[in-house]
Amino acid sequence: MSSPCPSALASLDESLALAYESLRKLEAAESVDVTELVRQIEDAEGASRKLRALLSSEHPDASWADRGELEALIVGGGDNAAQEESKRGLRFLRWARAR
Repeated sequence: MSSPCPSALASLDESLALAYESLRKLEAAESVDVTELVRQIEDAEGASRKLRALLSSEHPDASWADRGELEALIVGGGDNAAQEESKRGLRFLRWARAR
């Protein structure tokens, strides 16, 4: 079963892209529909909340401090200690079989 987290991350990115586009218009002193900008930010916040909920359900003890750590958690599956322990176990089995 694949994780829904990559899809939720993509949804967050899409909603942020729309908000960024509006903010770039403001930066260039162009006209912006403020109601639409607020909706875009609310959509991004909702996507962020959904992603946090998904991550929390898959990895209850997970934490991250920035986007890089968030992406590493999603790509790496989050349980690095268990993965490393599993790798050590496989290396031991290979070593034992070679003896």
